[in-house]
Amino acid sequence: MRSALLSATLLVATAIPLAALAQTAASKEIAPTGRLRVAMQTGSPIIATRASDGSVSGVVVDLGRFIAKRFDLAFEPVVYVNQETYAQSFGKGEWDIAIGVRSPLAEERSTLGPGFMVADAMYIAAPGKEFADASQIDRPGVKVGVSRGGGSDQILSRSLKAALVVRVEGGVPNATEALRSGAVDVWAANPVTLQAIEAGLPGSRVVPGAYTTGRYAVSLPKERSVEAQNELAEIVNEAKRTGIVLRAIENAGFKGVRVAPD
Repeated sequence: MRSALLSATLLVATAIPLAALAQTAASKEIAPTGRLRVAMQTGSPIIATRASDGSVSGVVVDLGRFIAKRFDLAFEPVVYVNQETYAQSFGKGEWDIAIGVRSPLAEERSTLGPGFMVADAMYIAAPGKEFADASQIDRPGVKVGVSRGGGSDQILSRSLKAALVVRVEGGVPNATEALRSGAVDVWAANPVTLQAIEAGLPGSRVVPGAYTTGRYAVSLPKERSVEAQNELAEIVNEAKRTGIVLRAIENAGFKGVRVAPD
């Protein structure tokens, strides 16, 4: 009996160091510099926003900090000014993880983890433009504005058959001006961006109905191991399960945004 108890004690004693070693190996693989470089873009406020002092905040920042803490790594934001420059960063080794909307490019050039947030993507019509719902958009002569290189660009460039996709440098001010000037009839984006546009452009109106549901996830470079992928996925799921993601959404004051289902 004593021998059996001693063996059990030794197994327990060795299990903890082995788990710690596995976690250390995963963190070293994901972030070999000892800092977790987290890519994000500030062209869309649903991702992150940059203050005048250069600091960034938002759901992605909160989630990135949580992931870094769980890996016992320093958090280092890698900030891109719009969706185009963010999209162009994939495959260049500029970051360790990227947090943003799932898109064809992200699926092609990275390994996506579990989704953490979802939001219906919709259109907002310029002042004086009337559309009954989203099904009325894909018609000849309708100009649909998108952030160049972003998720809406990648999706609508493939799905729209008759409407004209107009690519504009990302950011709420540029979208607002494109609608104000008549360069586009509608703008396609997530609800947070559309709310910001609507607040700054009297007469604009969100068109009922979604053209897709935007799903937001954490990406790893393609060459990372299955073990590293699983470790990251568990941390993201923990952030959802323990309310980290929900509190970040609530603190940001987002409407039409929700925690992704399991």
